[in-house]
Amino acid sequence: MAFWSRQKDSDFFEIAELIISGVFPIALIVVGTIGNVLSAIILLNKQNRQTSTNIYLIFLCCVDTLSLYQWNLRDAAYEFTDGRQQISNQSVFLCICQQFLAFYTLHASAMFLTLVALDRACLLWSRWYKQKIARARVAVMIGIVIFILLFGINGFLFGLGYEYSYYDNTTATYVTIVTCSSSTNPNITQFFYNVYPWIHLVIMYLLPFTLMIFCTIISARKLIVRQTSVNQQITTNAQRNRRISIMLLLMCFTYIILTLPNRLCFSVFVTELIGHDYSDTVFLLSNTLMYTRSALNVFFLYISVYGFQRDVRRLFSKCYGWTGNRVAPRQGIMEEQIGTIIRL
Repeated sequence: MAFWSRQKDSDFFEIAELIISGVFPIALIVVGTIGNVLSAIILLNKQNRQTSTNIYLIFLCCVDTLSLYQWNLRDAAYEFTDGRQQISNQSVFLCICQQFLAFYTLHASAMFLTLVALDRACLLWSRWYKQKIARARVAVMIGIVIFILLFGINGFLFGLGYEYSYYDNTTATYVTIVTCSSSTNPNITQFFYNVYPWIHLVIMYLLPFTLMIFCTIISARKLIVRQTSVNQQITTNAQRNRRISIMLLLMCFTYIILTLPNRLCFSVFVTELIGHDYSDTVFLLSNTLMYTRSALNVFFLYISVYGFQRDVRRLFSKCYGWTGNRVAPRQGIMEEQIGTIIRL
C-alpha cells in the first residue's frame, strides 16, 4: 500500500488541487448526503423494504454516506487551511477513527454493492433463492454478518496511531506529534504495510470486480438473449426487471471505472507518479473519483426505476403540501389518486 506526502506545487497545480480536494469534496458531501438519505427514506417505505435487493441498497446508502464524510472533510480542511489543519492529527482518537472508517466504509460499500448485483442475478436465475433466501429478514441478517466480518478484518486498525513529544529548541516548548499510519506495536505496523494491502486489494477490487462482471453477464443473458428468443412480447414485469438490472449494471460499471484509477495510481504507477509537480493532483483526483461513486446512488435509482421517481414526487408533495396527481371532481366522478405504490 503506497503512501505519499503532499508537497507545495506550482500555482496551476495548487489551484487544481483546491478544486479537486477542496471545493468538489464539499459538493460531494452535500449532494451525496441528500441523495443517500432520500434514497434510504424511500427504500424504507413499507412496500419497498420487503425485498432483499432494497435492503442491501439501504445498507449501501448508509455506508456510502459515512464514506463521503471521512475522506472529504479531512481533505477539504487540509486544503482550505493550506495544510495547517488536519482533522486526523488533532488527537489520537480522531486519528484512529479516520484510519478505521476510511477502510471499513470502503469495504462495506464494495460488499453491499456486490451483494446487490449477486442478489439480482440469483433472483433471475434461481426459483429456490427467490423463495428461500430473497427475504428482507434474511437480507438484514446477511448485512449484519457482513458488518461483523469486516469489523473483524479491519479491527486491527484501532491499534494504529499514537502520539509522541519532543523539545523544540527554537520555541523552547514541547511539541506533540500524532502519527496515524504506524503503531507502537511493530507487528501491527508490519501487518498494515505488508499484508493488509493484499486484503484490501481482494475486498475492494478483485472480489467485487469478478462477481459484478459475472452477475452482469448472466443477468444480461437472462433478460435480453433468452427473453428475445423465447417471447418477443415483453411483459410489464419483464420491462421493470430489465430497467432495474440496467440500473445495477450502470452502478457496477461506474464502481469499476471510478475505483480502478485509484488502484492503478497507488499500486501500478506509483513510482512513476511520485516526484512531479502533478503528483499530488493525480493522487487526489484518483481519491476524489473513488468517493464520487458514493454520491451517485440516488441518480441511478431515479433515472432507472419508475417506482422510485414516483415515490420521490410523493415525498416532496407530502413535505410541501403539493396536490400532486389528484383528479378534480367532475360530473359526479369522485376524486382519486392516480397510481399505486409498487415494489422497486
